[in-house]
Amino acid sequence: MLRCCALLAAGTSEALTTLTARRRIRATATHARRRRIQLSAAKDDGATLPGATYEVLHEDDDILVVDKGAGLLFVPGRQPHKHDSLISRIKMTHGDEVGVAHRLDRDTSGVCVLAKTKAALRSLSIAFQERQVNKTYVGAVAGVPDVEGVIDGAIGKIMTPEGYNRVALVSEAEGGRAATTAYRVLETAEHSALLQLEPKTGRAHQLRVHLASIGHPLLGDALHGGAAHERLCLHSARLAFEHPSTKRPVAFESGAPFDATGAAPPR
Repeated sequence: MLRCCALLAAGTSEALTTLTARRRIRATATHARRRRIQLSAAKDDGATLPGATYEVLHEDDDILVVDKGAGLLFVPGRQPHKHDSLISRIKMTHGDEVGVAHRLDRDTSGVCVLAKTKAALRSLSIAFQERQVNKTYVGAVAGVPDVEGVIDGAIGKIMTPEGYNRVALVSEAEGGRAATTAYRVLETAEHSALLQLEPKTGRAHQLRVHLASIGHPLLGDALHGGAAHERLCLHSARLAFEHPSTKRPVAFESGAPFDATGAAPPR
């Protein structure tokens, strides 16, 4: 089980005190091509992976906050082999009223929130749509980027040579949607780094595409040129939002299950 703890592990606060002025990076489709981002299709069938699980962090009358494990589909797919998912498991224990206001990719772990009532679902859906939810991720990437920065780059879908749709940098003139990601380095290793990531927009695969576009793909992100790894090193570390019923600010956190090298940190 992933443990619920403060976002920044011991030893990272010192690194944050040395941050310099942010560098703003304008990512473009041409930029991504120069980096030779791999956009071919992944070879697995997209189903939940063996051993994938979850942990309940918080539950009240309105919401259920879960720490989702990597490899667990968020919602079920149409094919029978994709029926196993976080939502299908939760509905077995909590009933069909459980609603989805946002999602995490199958291979992304970490904090997510589900609604237990229709009123809570409406409130959470509006909060996510209007960017009133503060989302913080942690990711391990190839190479060591500038100590902090902001990545701007519109995101859309392209067709791969194999005939698959893939999310990539696409100019707004060609249908891409504006996207912005802020990052800062938390920890470094010889050939990789651990980053704190704050998506200012909520585009599909935004963090994966943006990091690959600047030459620092996430470890385990084979779809976008990342080095082979046992998992995608991307973790939803914190969600902060207004509680749909009490209207008070709440925040839920989970420590990243990997360090700057992608290995599990010492307990």
